[in-house]
Amino acid sequence: MTTLEKLKQISESAPSNWREQAQWRKDHRDWLRKSGRIAIAVLAAIDSDPDMSQTVLAEKMGVTKQYISKLVKGQENLSLQTICKLESALGITLVEVQVSQA
Repeated sequence: MTTLEKLKQISESAPSNWREQAQWRKDHRDWLRKSGRIAIAVLAAIDSDPDMSQTVLAEKMGVTKQYISKLVKGQENLSLQTICKLESALGITLVEVQVSQA
């Protein structure tokens, strides 16, 4: 089988859903950006502490290392509870709420 035939076989057997994925990213752009910023802050906090790792963070939070790995990819829709656990485990502030009075 030639390379072209192999490529054709692969492309025909796996339908592309790139349009749906692009639409999903567009529909969820706002929280994906914030999740990405939180992921960067978490990674920076881990890097700045020689005793901290994704494994240690997972243990402190009571979650799996796989969940932490998913979280630091910046595509996890984080709950306030999870954000608070992250803040506590890392000793940092990730989200600050400001209330303005009218």
